[in-house]
Amino acid sequence: MDRQNMELEISICRDIPIKYDYSKCEIQYLDFCDLKYNNFYEKYMLQNLPCIIKNVSNTWQCSVDWIKEGSINYEYLEQHYGDVVAPVADCQETNFNSHCKTNMKVGDYISYLRNPSKEKLLYLKDWHLKRLKSGENFYEVPHIFASDWLNEFAIDHEDDDFMFVYIGAQNTWTPLHADVYSSYSWSVNVIGRKKWILFPPGEEEKLKDSLGNLPLLFNAHEFNNVRYIEVTQERGDAIFVPSGWHHQVCNELETISINHNFVNACNIHFVWEALQRNLISVENEIKEFRETPEFTSQCQLILKSLFGMDFESFINFITYIATKRLSLRNNRQYIVFDMYNIGKNHIDNDLLIIFKIIKCLLNHPLILDSHLPQNIAPTLINIRDQISDIIIKKSPEAKA
Repeated sequence: MDRQNMELEISICRDIPIKYDYSKCEIQYLDFCDLKYNNFYEKYMLQNLPCIIKNVSNTWQCSVDWIKEGSINYEYLEQHYGDVVAPVADCQETNFNSHCKTNMKVGDYISYLRNPSKEKLLYLKDWHLKRLKSGENFYEVPHIFASDWLNEFAIDHEDDDFMFVYIGAQNTWTPLHADVYSSYSWSVNVIGRKKWILFPPGEEEKLKDSLGNLPLLFNAHEFNNVRYIEVTQERGDAIFVPSGWHHQVCNELETISINHNFVNACNIHFVWEALQRNLISVENEIKEFRETPEFTSQCQLILKSLFGMDFESFINFITYIATKRLSLRNNRQYIVFDMYNIGKNHIDNDLLIIFKIIKCLLNHPLILDSHLPQNIAPTLINIRDQISDIIIKKSPEAKA
């Protein structure tokens, strides 16, 4: 199917579910060729449910260039990317529940990969190849994942994006974790096989020790009454990992995957809730300094170092997305990833959800008590009022 300039639309503006039912959750297997955007949006993203999608990368250029006779095409990767430096994790060395990392030339990593007698277990990961080779269309963002505020913001601001290539030797692995900002993620195996273990939100609490720390890896024999899903991801498969689902991953074969973290109207409330939880945790950690003048600013600094964003950067993020939607709503096509056109209902739904987040922000003590820069509250009020004028006042459903 030719997806160039495909319109991505949802039927009506839909609010987030009040509750999520994970009690009978099982992994669903879908075929990419059969997927309609609106159905995926409603059944998986809105419901925050994981799934495997078959046959995603069949037409990708990297499925031709990076594979040779059913194996990784080492020569191609060496020739095209050999001098590029990428981060590499040592799966046998850990520090604070994460792998120790170093930088390595891709050519050197491929030489390691080709060596049958490996002394180390090395995993090339979080490689920003798309940004480095912006003119190379070695893969296409699947249409079902095209609503991606996180990478839209990063690309527009020429910032660090959340689009990665992973290359792993057999038995390399990623520790138990939840994704950055409580975002969604998708991952496609260009070649190879991965085993995933996923935990519905809340189940991770059963895994924590007395200090609140998660194990590096989950072992089913060490825990009772923990619900989890174990799934094998084959070549060409995408996996959709919803917000707040802790997971661990093992490469059962030499594997190359392409991975995105993303945020949109379906999960921005998870980001907002996680931001608040992390702030409360930080405030409790340094509560003995609560009466000092620097307490609020120090909490925001620590929050940003631990969570990846503070309140100001979160507000900048959602106000940018809202302002862009407002400017595009009636004037021009809204094209994402150079190929998909986001429809009017979709844009209105984005604005509706941001409106609700802004209402929560304006009632937060940090803004009520003027602990953030003075221009933030007027900016939020202005955007709230614009959305109210063009959407809320005209839509009985949106007022509910």
